[in-house]
Amino acid sequence: MSDIDRSTLLRAPILVARKCSCGDWAGFGFGKGVQESWWCWTHYPYKTSGRLEAAEIAEALSRKVA
Repeated sequence: MSDIDRSTLLRAPILVARKCSCGDWAGFGFGKGVQESWWCWTHYPYKTSGRLEAAEIAEALSRKVA
């Protein structure tokens, strides 16, 4: 699809700050009017061991800085 054939947007996209069910920040997304599930790192269901290790290192470093 080329830009010439594409219709113009009727309204600007809305950037929404997403929250986890616990209330922590989960990320940014565009609002489409559909309920979506977003998770903070603590509740993210698809963690891998590499991600867990990186998260532990980042958390330890953030405690040193704070």
